[in-house]
Amino acid sequence: MMQKCLLFFVLLGAPVAARAQVDTVRATTLPGPQLAEKAYNSGLASFSQQRYPAALTSFGQAIAARPDFAAAYTNRAATHFELKDYPAALADYTQALKLEPGSYAGYFGRARAHEAQQQLVEAEADYSEALKARADYAPAWYNRGVLRFEKADFQAALADFNGALQADAKLAYAYHDRASTQQKLGNYAAAVQDYTQALALQPDLLAALLNRAAAERRTGQLPQALKDYDAYLAQKADNPLAWTNRGSARFENNDYKGAIADFSQALQLNSAYAFAWNNRAAAQLKLEKYADAASDASQAIKLKPDYAEAYLNRGHAREMLRQSDEACQDWRKAATLGLPVGNSYAAAAGCAGEEAE
Repeated sequence: MMQKCLLFFVLLGAPVAARAQVDTVRATTLPGPQLAEKAYNSGLASFSQQRYPAALTSFGQAIAARPDFAAAYTNRAATHFELKDYPAALADYTQALKLEPGSYAGYFGRARAHEAQQQLVEAEADYSEALKARADYAPAWYNRGVLRFEKADFQAALADFNGALQADAKLAYAYHDRASTQQKLGNYAAAVQDYTQALALQPDLLAALLNRAAAERRTGQLPQALKDYDAYLAQKADNPLAWTNRGSARFENNDYKGAIADFSQALQLNSAYAFAWNNRAAAQLKLEKYADAASDASQAIKLKPDYAEAYLNRGHAREMLRQSDEACQDWRKAATLGLPVGNSYAAAAGCAGEEAE
């Protein structure tokens, strides 16, 4: 999943215009409501300039002058959120909602404060309340969809991303995350379409390029997937996952030398990447480099001792190296780790002993 885009709109309406004053009048002599407006506008200006401590002071002055100023509470809460003081943000959003119970912005902001503190049930409930208050608010649909995706409620997530896009048809992140949801549901062709739309709206959304390649592989569009991997790596060459995925696509395309090159690049970036070690072992087997394959599979097992596929590959390599007993042990181990085919290889090779259950 992509990280959430910052779609939160913190300001409630346009700033209230400060009234013109005679030069000799001191601000402290202004009537309470007028002083509150002046302090509130000052807080908005400081917030827009990312001068958050100054914004806190101004919003606090506005609240002191007018204790029922819901917008000041809401924007002070947003300021606390930017300063990562989530409990204070939560308290201010709650007070704002007491003063203005139907505020979609208050519910949305409080949901984000809950989410920042991993209070996910409460966050989801507040996103739902925001949508009751304003059904066309795309950020609430989107954020609730992300929460539901992360807890594997993919049908509900799909409905939420649909809601986000109905409210805002140009929300690139919603297309991206709906595509990821479609992948989880096995709808790969639909996922390709949504990733493509996300890229049309936001060409620099590289995650969509990488994820579209994965969906294209699922739909048999291997040449297009390779083009997408190439385009991604041309812009971001420091991602070992991308090198590994392109290596896997090259492996599927019978380009074993190219696959080994990509897996090797992934390992240069992350030598603890067990999957890349095992994948390179598989490619080494295809090129009949059995000693290299056994070595790579052993390294994968060292990093991930329960890696069934690596035991299976090492068993194949050891068989070709005439290390029959060791090959049998590896195949049996693969079977105990959940790959029953290991028993089949062991039986075909005449390995002694009972099958692993």
